[in-house]
Amino acid sequence: MSHWMALIPGANPPSPCIESSPTLDARSLGWWCLQFTPRVALLDEGVVAELQASHRLFGGAAPLAQRIQTEAQALGCRASAQARTAAAALALARHHGHHTLPAAWGTADADAALVALLDALPLQTLCGVAPHAHTLARLGCRTLKDVRTLPRGGLSRRFGASMLQALDEATGARTQAFDWLLLPPVFESRLELPYRVESAQAMGAGAALLLDQLCAWLAGQHAAIQAWTLHWQHDFFRPREAGTHGSCTVRLASPSRDRRRLQQLMNEHLQRIQLGGPVGEISLHADDICPLADDSRSLFPEISGEALSTRPDALSTPAAQKMQQVGLHSLMERLSARLGPDRVLQGQIQPDHRPEQAQTWYPSPHGLPPAYPPQPAMPLDLPQPCWLLKTPQPLMLSRIGASSVQIPVYQGRLRLLAGPHRIEAGWWDQTPTARDYYLASSPRAGLLWIYRDRHPGSPDDDGWFLHGLFA
Repeated sequence: MSHWMALIPGANPPSPCIESSPTLDARSLGWWCLQFTPRVALLDEGVVAELQASHRLFGGAAPLAQRIQTEAQALGCRASAQARTAAAALALARHHGHHTLPAAWGTADADAALVALLDALPLQTLCGVAPHAHTLARLGCRTLKDVRTLPRGGLSRRFGASMLQALDEATGARTQAFDWLLLPPVFESRLELPYRVESAQAMGAGAALLLDQLCAWLAGQHAAIQAWTLHWQHDFFRPREAGTHGSCTVRLASPSRDRRRLQQLMNEHLQRIQLGGPVGEISLHADDICPLADDSRSLFPEISGEALSTRPDALSTPAAQKMQQVGLHSLMERLSARLGPDRVLQGQIQPDHRPEQAQTWYPSPHGLPPAYPPQPAMPLDLPQPCWLLKTPQPLMLSRIGASSVQIPVYQGRLRLLAGPHRIEAGWWDQTPTARDYYLASSPRAGLLWIYRDRHPGSPDDDGWFLHGLFA
C-alpha cells in the first residue's frame, strides 16, 4: 500500500521585502522534502514524495502528512494532496488545492475510493489527458470517468498509448517509473537579477531567494550552516575603476538553518557594503556546513510560549535555555556585523589554574573551540575579583616598627583577610608560576586581590603584587 503526496509550488514571484514568505521552485521544494523520505521526484510542475516507509519515523501517516502540508504552505506551496499513486495525488492537488487522504485509504476499498475520486476530476487535471481535452469535450467527455468508459482500443488508435498509460498510472493499474531527486554534494546557486542594481541593499530580495534555496538544501541534508559567501558580478557597463566582481562572507556564531535568522544577518551585512558599480548577477556558495541533530523530546511537558514570562521556574527548562542561547548568538552576530568582527568578543573557559590563563577571548561570529567543562579553577569558598589587571602591579613594602616584618602597601597598609591560596602551574609551557594569593583590605582602595610570588630556593627575594580589584 503506497502513500504519495504531491506538492505544487507557488506561481507568484517572491516579494522584494526580505521578511516576506519564501516561494520555492519545484527543485528546491523537492530538496526540502528529502528530509522526510528519500523517494522524492519531480513530476510535471510539482513534486511527489512516497511516504509509506517514513510513517513510523514521524508518528504515523496523518501526523507526517499534516506536518508536511503545514510547513510546505509556509514555504509558498499553493496546493497539496495525497493518494495511493503519484499521478492521482498530483491530479487531486491541481483540482482541490489541498486534499487529505480519503477515509477508505489503507482498507480493502482503497482502489474503489481512488477510482471514485479520479472519475469526478475534470480532464485538465491529468497530464496525459489534458492535451486532448478539447477533442474529448467534442465527444461529450467532461470528466475522467467519461474518458475511462470509452473503448480502450479506439482511444489508443486516436490519441496514442500515452493517454491509456496516464490513466492506468493514476488508478494504480500500472506502475509508474521515476527519476529520483538527488541532492547536489555542494550548494552553489546563481541568480540573474531582473534589473541592474546600484546598491547592496537592493540585492536583498535576490539574496533572500538564494537563502531560501539554501535552507531547503540544508533540510534535505539534515545539516546546518556555519558560513556562506555571497558573490556578485558587475554589469558590463560598470565604471572603469570598479572591479569585475565582489563577495561577502557571512559567519554565524552557531550552526543554524533558520531562514529568518540567516536573512536578518545577510541584511545586516548588505547594509554596510558599498558597490563599485551596477550588479546584474549574484550567486551564493555554502562554505561551512555541519550535521544538525534533531532535538529529542522531553519525557515531561516543557514550559513554552506565554508561560515562560509568568512562571518563575520557566527559564530553567531546556527549551527556555535553548531559546536564550539562540537569542544570544543572534544578538552577537548582528552586533558583530554592525561594529566589526573584532569588536565583539566572547570568553571561553580554559582548564588552567592561572587566573590570566583561565579564559581566552575570541571574536564571537567566528565560532569557539570545543568548550571545556565549566569547573572553577579556584575553590568555591574563595572570593574571586570582578576585575583582573592586565599586568600585575608590584607593591611597595612597609616595615612595622623596628621589626623585620614587612607589610605590602597600596593606598595605605594592607590587612590580610583570607589566604593563602597557593597556585603552582605553567611548567608545561615554559612559564612556571608559583604564587600565594590573599584577600586584602586597603584603607582607601577597599578589597584587593594580591599575591606573593614564590621562587623556590630564594624566599628572601619574594615580592608582592596586586592582581585584582573587587567592586
